[in-house]
Amino acid sequence: MPGGPEPGEHVAAAGEWGSKRLLYLDNLKVILIAGIIAGHGVASYAALELWAYTDVREVTMSPITNAVVLAVLAPFGLFLIPLLFLVAGLLTPPSVERKGLGPYVKDRLVRLGVPLAFFAFLLWPLLLYALYRPLGNAPGSYWAELIGTAEESLDTGYLWFVADLLIFSLAYAGWTRLRSGEPRRPRWGEIGVGHLVAIAVIVTIGTFLVRLVFPFDSERYVDLNLYQWPECVALFAIGITASRMGWLRAVPDRLRGRSRAVTLMAVAGLAGFVAFGVATGAVGEGGVGEEVWAGGWHWEAFAFAVLESTLSVFGSIWLIAVAQRHLDRPRRWAGPMVGRSAYGAFILQGLVLIGLAVALRPLAIPAELKAIIVAGGGVAGSFALAWLLISRVPGIARIL
Repeated sequence: MPGGPEPGEHVAAAGEWGSKRLLYLDNLKVILIAGIIAGHGVASYAALELWAYTDVREVTMSPITNAVVLAVLAPFGLFLIPLLFLVAGLLTPPSVERKGLGPYVKDRLVRLGVPLAFFAFLLWPLLLYALYRPLGNAPGSYWAELIGTAEESLDTGYLWFVADLLIFSLAYAGWTRLRSGEPRRPRWGEIGVGHLVAIAVIVTIGTFLVRLVFPFDSERYVDLNLYQWPECVALFAIGITASRMGWLRAVPDRLRGRSRAVTLMAVAGLAGFVAFGVATGAVGEGGVGEEVWAGGWHWEAFAFAVLESTLSVFGSIWLIAVAQRHLDRPRRWAGPMVGRSAYGAFILQGLVLIGLAVALRPLAIPAELKAIIVAGGGVAGSFALAWLLISRVPGIARIL
């Protein structure tokens, strides 16, 4: 395709996803991005305000449904983004070596910076204003509500991930440039379980301390999800370090098995933690416990940081190992057209999800049914719209 990626390459939100010899990455990419889109669709009608439409939702899922969604889906949702940073880290050193430092930086600015600027300055604020203004949630002018002083910072929405990845990628490029004249150091020793435990402890402490200033879901100063930076930086760094150890092909078996055991224990712990919050009324409409978990000198905040950090480190490594073993073959649901559309689907999901939610708004049907329709339709519609733009609009393929 003129202007598109080189043969065999696919661009996704986590950077570059490998060639035909790494089919598991293409399949994993589709699963993760479809999961993120579906999760946002369900979140449109959940009690917790984790998605833009929840501010104006007309119906809310029942307390039982909310409890199930939180206890079952929340643990897995916590390591979707760290997993993307791990994959991005694994792919970064080979990309720099293959392209050269200058072309790599230019590529990141085009494929990450251009969509981010378009989204943050045009698409997302216009979409939110069009949603909130008729419903009375944006009584002021467009500038005051979404660009000016009414917000703490420029709203990057769910593309905070792209912004962070751009920052991390440029930082790695700068670090590589500074070290370019130094002699190559001896190869790192293999990463072991003890290293991962130490990283999880450091991420836990870092997360707890960061959230004293930037609580969970905070947009203070800059909307880059700074409250998640410890885990995101750690997974990106693990990926870079493990890239030269062959992890892009196969995570060591000893780490796969132990990471699975730790992850399942952390999932059970987090599910119980959330269930306890629901049972005590801390989670739900007006639940005060959510603020306690979000950050501060509270044992709940520290416990949440422990569980989240453990999932981020061990869960990401286990999932990529699972993908390597079970997704490294062609799948009908993840053909070339679907895989090629994944990054665009990630960027365009807000337009599709909010459009579907608004279309369903007049219908007097349960919130659970609306959540299913929006989630399923959001995934299909986002991928279809992305492919339409890539295949029909000149120049888009170079970016998406």
